[in-house]
Amino acid sequence: MMERETIGSNVFSRTLGLAVLVAPLIVGAAQGPKQGRAGPQTDKLDSATWLLAGREGQCVPLSLLAKRGPAYAEIKGPTDLAEKLRANGHAAEVKEFKAGTRPAVEVRAPSAGIYVMFIKKELCDKAAPVPEKK
Repeated sequence: MMERETIGSNVFSRTLGLAVLVAPLIVGAAQGPKQGRAGPQTDKLDSATWLLAGREGQCVPLSLLAKRGPAYAEIKGPTDLAEKLRANGHAAEVKEFKAGTRPAVEVRAPSAGIYVMFIKKELCDKAAPVPEKK
């Protein structure tokens, strides 16, 4: 009798252990591949036509970045700039600001001294909202 309980509990513990090891693999496979850096977020950022945000709310062409050097003359958008900065050894951060009437994307690379805001061209054509006085 004792031998039967040992065999039964041994089979149970092995089955439970196998289930714990295999379950994450099954769940992960059911969820599909995870989106990496080049997922839909960056595709959306790359497809737009971009301008830079100026100091007084106006929009400035991306050719202004060429003042930083010839490597930045061909920049088309925020992800393009971030990739170029990373290729040059700088840590670049890309952050989307969706609140407000003129959403923007900020690219920061403190080691390169670059802090710029990108705005979609179609949003630059609109007049900037005037804050209400209270």
